[in-house]
Amino acid sequence: MMKGERKNSRRRMSMKLSMASITVLLILTAIAVTSLAVTPVIVAAQDVEVTINAPEYVEERATFVATIDVDDVTDLNSAQFDLSFDSSVIKVSEVNEGEIDGEDVPIFDWRFVDTDTVMVIIMMPIGESLSGSGYLAEIEFKVKGKEGEETELSLSNGELVNATTGGIIPSNWHGAEVKIAVEEKDDEEDEEEEEEVGEEVTPVSSNITAWKPAEAVVNDTADESRTFNISVGQIADISWQINGTAVQTNESVTEASFTKSADIGSWNVSAIATNTTTGLSDMHTWIWRVARTATVTPTEVVGEIPPAETEVEATPTPTLAPRVTPKPTAPSTTKKKPTPTPTPPGFEAILAIAVMPIAYIMLRRGGR
Repeated sequence: MMKGERKNSRRRMSMKLSMASITVLLILTAIAVTSLAVTPVIVAAQDVEVTINAPEYVEERATFVATIDVDDVTDLNSAQFDLSFDSSVIKVSEVNEGEIDGEDVPIFDWRFVDTDTVMVIIMMPIGESLSGSGYLAEIEFKVKGKEGEETELSLSNGELVNATTGGIIPSNWHGAEVKIAVEEKDDEEDEEEEEEVGEEVTPVSSNITAWKPAEAVVNDTADESRTFNISVGQIADISWQINGTAVQTNESVTEASFTKSADIGSWNVSAIATNTTTGLSDMHTWIWRVARTATVTPTEVVGEIPPAETEVEATPTPTLAPRVTPKPTAPSTTKKKPTPTPTPPGFEAILAIAVMPIAYIMLRRGGR
């Protein structure tokens, strides 16, 4: 009995040890799997490098292009940045769309913040994204400075937005420097220049000397026509572009114009003058903003005659006749004839009447 109990006790202990070993093994396996799962997340969280790719040296009065390169970005939906430079040395003439792994990167908007800074906004359609390496935008510059001058190209306020989370992708933004090259001349070239004094020198490019409209931003309403004009210093081929797409070409001219009906939206209208001899070019760009026409069209009722405007006749104010004050009449100075008053017979009349019968009687008696 004692030996049997000891065997059972040993079995129970060995089973407990086996269970403990299995538990430890499972914990170690879970830790290993978790480590493998976390590793890609750490890699994905690495900062994306954004760099200005521009030529170190450029020629005086020339044009050149710089790209905003991006390296190994994942799930990019939108981006924005400010590009600063010395406007007395170079100027931005156009901003074109970029490309990542063969896919276009659309430019949503770009504008001047001030004379030395442009803001660029990049936005993919909702629900779409890009991954890989390439460049966010292509910036065209015109050299304004003189030989030996230089300027820094710096990036600020840069953001890359993830399409899935909507969060900011960690990134580092790096600038560049551009110098206007100084042409080195040897003794032979100096002698040739002295011999050619007085001869006409052809400019290296067809500089745009005048443009109309003079404003950089032009505003119109829909369905209106707008004409753009430029003049150049030398005979050149003029290419007219809207948002980077060629729409008209004028060959071997010194003046050119482009007319188009306005469509609602914001458009970049560019005139590119290319020298027919040297192949060098110059560019001028307008931002054309077209708004909807706010015109109210009255509704016309057929057969109904619009009421005429009724003039309100003024009620005449009665004019009071002037009151005539009667003047007192002066008493007449003509004397009225008195009405004769019958006078009773006097004594003589009575006496005559009384005598007459007596006289008559006496005459009769005397006749007898």
